[in-house]
Amino acid sequence: MNNIIRVIRKIIKTGVNKFIRLVIHNASDEVLSELYERVKMINEKILYEDFRKRYEINSSFFFNGHNISFYGEGRIICGDDSYIGALSTVQAYKDCTVKIGKRTQISHNVRIYTQTNVSDQDFCKEKRETYTGDVIIEDFVWIGANVFINPGITIGTNSIIGANAVVTKNVPPFSIVGGVPAKIIKYKTFIK
Repeated sequence: MNNIIRVIRKIIKTGVNKFIRLVIHNASDEVLSELYERVKMINEKILYEDFRKRYEINSSFFFNGHNISFYGEGRIICGDDSYIGALSTVQAYKDCTVKIGKRTQISHNVRIYTQTNVSDQDFCKEKRETYTGDVIIEDFVWIGANVFINPGITIGTNSIIGANAVVTKNVPPFSIVGGVPAKIIKYKTFIK
């Protein structure tokens, strides 16, 4: 009986593989492109659901685009009604935390790290010194495209990080910062 089941499985598997090869061989570029996009979308949906299971991500947090990566043995906490854009990376090194507050907007290609190399050292050595630190992004923050956030940074409530900035120091609440390294451009002047 087991031999019959193995033979049937082999026939089915071979038939499915032949069918897939036939479809791919005879498909137009548009059909293949559409098939690729659908498979990629399904794969990312599964990946983002895995992030939700592994880390503390609110159900209303939105992965806004493709190729978003959350990784590391630390904690990643994402608040209500926030989102992160395509091509962004969040690293939570062991014993470190990345916390993203509520209603925070993180654009595309943003890098958030809790661990990096110490720059003033001999890189020829096999073991390199590193430094680590939590990254806390408070509520109502807007982070522009292509921003890099170093370990150990707190970004205050209702602040803005301009596009292409490199954040090396804490950002006060209600401030607008930009540049490399990021500096305060001004404070918000709205009336509460």
